[in-house]
Amino acid sequence: MRTGQGMLESTQQESSRFGYSFLPGLLFVLLLWLVHMLSYFSNAELAWLGVFPRNFFGLVGVFLSPLIHSDLKHLLSNSFPLILLSGFILFIHKQEGAKVLILVYVLSGVFTWFIGRQSYHIGASGVVYGMAGFLLFHGFLTRDRGSLAVAFAVLFLYSGLFYGLFPKEERVSWEGHLAGMFAGLVATFFIGDHTFSKRRSNKAVVTVQPAVTQRHVSSTFIPYYMHYTIHYSLENTGKEAKPFVYTLTPDFQSDQKPPTVQYTSAIKGLSTTRKY
Repeated sequence: MRTGQGMLESTQQESSRFGYSFLPGLLFVLLLWLVHMLSYFSNAELAWLGVFPRNFFGLVGVFLSPLIHSDLKHLLSNSFPLILLSGFILFIHKQEGAKVLILVYVLSGVFTWFIGRQSYHIGASGVVYGMAGFLLFHGFLTRDRGSLAVAFAVLFLYSGLFYGLFPKEERVSWEGHLAGMFAGLVATFFIGDHTFSKRRSNKAVVTVQPAVTQRHVSSTFIPYYMHYTIHYSLENTGKEAKPFVYTLTPDFQSDQKPPTVQYTSAIKGLSTTRKY
């Protein structure tokens, strides 16, 4: 059982870990803004570093395309989801969260390279869809209460993400969105099932012991493993105070001979004699 101080320290540690979980996403978004500002002020065209499907040199976009955005609106639309979703993943899956982010980052670009149109695909939208897909699929498949609550929160806040999975605008890479969602599903089976099976195996270790009725034992002047029954006998001899005798009898089994310990004590007074 934890004391109040221990519970307070545990809560403070969880609060600190929750805050630090959003730090990697924040640093990544700052990197995106730095790349975009440098591109804007230098008039550099970086779209050629995006994913170009089914082209060998287009594979460079698997690692670089999430860093490049076409305009400020495109960058703003991805900044907040990157921080929020990555923070949730790192907080809920503190041991596997980094693997999930790396897997989603790489697979979203790889799948886009396979299914995308012959054009340069840029932006971190595929990564956003991958993280949202992982939280959704993991919550609904494992039925963990914390993950399920986050899944419903993502479904409520980003329900509009599903519209991006279908062709709507020529300049929008719906293939990248679909590839990211599929990457989240793959990450769920690759890492989410491992987490679920690990949690299930931990539960299997806890076994319920059969009910045992344990009697209170004494540990003062008798062996701790013995149980004693106390018998009192008082002698009524008038007004004068007489000693009384109480007997301690260990509760041995029927086939054993129980020793008897007698204690004689006075009702009034401090003298005590022991007989063994």
